[in-house]
Amino acid sequence: MGKYQYRVNCELNINPKDFVGVRDVLEISLPCMNCQRNDRTIIFEGINTEGICTPREKCDGFPGKLTSREIIKKSDTVEVKYLIDFEYEPFIDKKYNLKSSLPEFGWARLYFTLKCTNCQKERTISTQENIGRPCNERCGCGNIIYKDEESPFDYEVNEFN
Repeated sequence: MGKYQYRVNCELNINPKDFVGVRDVLEISLPCMNCQRNDRTIIFEGINTEGICTPREKCDGFPGKLTSREIIKKSDTVEVKYLIDFEYEPFIDKKYNLKSSLPEFGWARLYFTLKCTNCQKERTISTQENIGRPCNERCGCGNIIYKDEESPFDYEVNEFN
């Protein structure tokens, strides 16, 4: 069994002064060794919490933790960096009878809160890898608060054996 670290970086094209924060929830697609299924939706509900493999009724949990989240405000963007430490050993997918491979990036979703420049109301929205782009998020007042024109995600996986 190997120990791995998965790095997910998300650079949001938003004005840092409109940025309020990032929720502690990260959703990501990874293979789960516990239920022996590829491309599972794994939910992390905070830093140093065990991952939840969904659906919860079919798995005892993901063998890893979200170990850190870093927020870097730049002049015209906000970058969010996540680290996930997990255990992995190749397996045969129980449903599709396919051999698993090292985790490849499928998709991730993060939730963040912005303040509208027009009415000053705060709104929590999300972005993820596998959505149709371009798309805009609007405030209740009609103002566009986020333009999602290309995927903001980047990733890297490293083995620690």
